Amino acid sequence: MNLRVGMIGSSPGWEELLSQVGVPVLHPVPPDSPPGTFSAVVATGRLKEDEAAFLREYLRNGGAVLGSSESLAGLLARTGDPVRLSYLAPEAGCRIRGLSLLDVERTGSIPREANCLRTNDNVYAVFAGELLGGLAVVAPFDPGEAMEDFRAVERYFYARQERLPSERVSRVGKSEVLHFVRGALEYLHHGRGIPFACLSPFPGGAVNVCASRIDTDSGTPEEIDELYRISSESGIPFTWFLDVGSHRSWLARFAEMERQEIGLHCFDHRIYLDAAKDEENIRRGLSAMKESGLAASSFAAPFGFWSPDFGRAIDRAGFRYSSEFAWAYDSLPHYPVTRSGRYTTMQMPVHPIAIGSMRRSGYTPAQMIQYFHDVVAGKLSRREPLFFYHHPGHRQWDVVRDLCDHMRSSGARPVTLGEYAAWWSARRALRPSFRVDGDSVVTSIEGVAPVADACDVSVCISRKEGEEILVPLLEGDTGKERRRVLPYVSAGDITRIREFDLRGEIGRRFTRLQRRFP
Repeated sequence: MNLRVGMIGSSPGWEELLSQVGVPVLHPVPPDSPPGTFSAVVATGRLKEDEAAFLREYLRNGGAVLGSSESLAGLLARTGDPVRLSYLAPEAGCRIRGLSLLDVERTGSIPREANCLRTNDNVYAVFAGELLGGLAVVAPFDPGEAMEDFRAVERYFYARQERLPSERVSRVGKSEVLHFVRGALEYLHHGRGIPFACLSPFPGGAVNVCASRIDTDSGTPEEIDELYRISSESGIPFTWFLDVGSHRSWLARFAEMERQEIGLHCFDHRIYLDAAKDEENIRRGLSAMKESGLAASSFAAPFGFWSPDFGRAIDRAGFRYSSEFAWAYDSLPHYPVTRSGRYTTMQMPVHPIAIGSMRRSGYTPAQMIQYFHDVVAGKLSRREPLFFYHHPGHRQWDVVRDLCDHMRSSGARPVTLGEYAAWWSARRALRPSFRVDGDSVVTSIEGVAPVADACDVSVCISRKEGEEILVPLLEGDTGKERRRVLPYVSAGDITRIREFDLRGEIGRRFTRLQRRFP
């Protein structure tokens, strides 16, 4: 049997999600495909009659389907009335593992037999189980459409303390959408008694990767030097996004750094919400850097801002990647897609809570260190890159040093964001092929691809929950080795991050007044 996902319907958002997961995909699905062509099928959009007929027959033959209640309406007995969904939260024993709170923020319809993931109104929202003789996961929203949402909002992030840190980030939790899709596909494969295989999100046999992004906002030479020293001592090269205007007289200092990546954070640290002015702000920054012997192929917008117009401005500047948590955070690299089209600059998401966020919430250095340790533990178990960011003016050198040391001690491979972006581009270009042969999974690449690009890519193969192997893409699986995977368990009180906090709201409004965009 082929371990391959078929896709019915057209959805750029779904294409990005499946590319992030790293599964072989066939699109469109030929209507005369035999049952063994796919190990699972994703459906998006409203099914045509012949597509619905194909899925019925596919399920009757023991197939597995993932889609929304709207896209699978022709296969379901009944769905509920439209309901406004704020978020979905997991609970103990959830059939789809590895999930935390998923911000949905859209109207959807709940499947009649929903049995997992509870809404903000504490009712089940997702169905995972038998359907027409096969298996199905039916969500009350379309994951592909969720990936195209570009709205931003202030969000709290979970911590042990009563006061929670916050940041303005993407309104829809794109990372959680990815975890939902990956978890659903794994559930469907295991439910059929077959392995689930996908490309590893990390180079070679690395358990993870770690990087530190520095937004240099008005940093002094002394503060920059201290961070450079921490980078050298920890063995983690930093990625610096320069607030060019505030360093204009000493930009050459950055050109003297060794084993560091230098990107742009604009000339003036502000967002104009005017396409011409914003593009000029980018051009001035690039020009000033060039005069000082610096070339930037990466970008991070002030305040993590992103909008469709600003995204086009980033595209026109020709950057390899950019990093804006108003688009996405804590996720794997991908290309933004909205209803207005695709964008050509790769997004490199990072964790949006920095030391400054915790300072505003009154955290002590010890509490900051504990927060970062907790986040690292969660990221390791969920295969999220250990990507954090910092501002020089917020100092707390002991906290920064501890985070770097802790990431290194986890076994994560140190990289710059640019190095990881280059590797991800090579991974994305591969066309993997997986198939079951007896007790083994045969892995290979289809078409013409540089062997060098495939040599540093591995395949994650799981046969049951909590157990997997990691094998080189060009070698395959013997079916004998196993390694335990630490399960991710969401905090029991995770929903408190969406509760109203008057004191926090006052602080957030004050912070927003200080920022130079509406």
